[in-house]
Amino acid sequence: MRIILILLLAAFALHAETVTIQPSADTYTIPAGGCFGSENEIMCANKSSAGHPDERMLLLFDLSPYAGRDLVLAELNLKVSFQCGSGSGTNTRFFAATEAWDESWSGAHVDMESTFSGNYHFIGMKWHQVDITDLTRRWISGELTNFGIVFQVNGVYPWTKCFSRETGNSPFLELTFSGQALENTSWAGIKRTWAEN
Repeated sequence: MRIILILLLAAFALHAETVTIQPSADTYTIPAGGCFGSENEIMCANKSSAGHPDERMLLLFDLSPYAGRDLVLAELNLKVSFQCGSGSGTNTRFFAATEAWDESWSGAHVDMESTFSGNYHFIGMKWHQVDITDLTRRWISGELTNFGIVFQVNGVYPWTKCFSRETGNSPFLELTFSGQALENTSWAGIKRTWAEN
């Protein structure tokens, strides 16, 4: 019986854990400034002649409960609600924001130029999974202060909108860790079973 319990304990401790987090804030910015935190969509575009100059999407997730954890994968899930009719989608690059903001913020842009983290091509009105593992590791390790992620069009136009957290299709972040932490109640239960047998 004790051998079985040891094997169960080892499997429990090594089992990967996946958690899903909703954003604590999301919005978009335009160079002229403005407050868009309560809208049902966040958007990314860059074509001044069409009235969409350098619009950037921002999302913030509270990662403080996961500080120091061994992260395997972080996927940001966004559902596209609209794309312009060209069919070519929107090439973006994403950054870690380097200054604080919230949904009542009405500035032009948050600083991000020194924290480039990757590229993503949004094409199709569907759920998109963006791998932001490297960036999220830097946040939970404390290497970077977590001020959220910023998406900017890489080049010009095509326009993409995604549903915001104010809707039933809220963005979410899935985190997978290499080992499942043992909760006190679970550990107590294992010890009690051990003693009883």
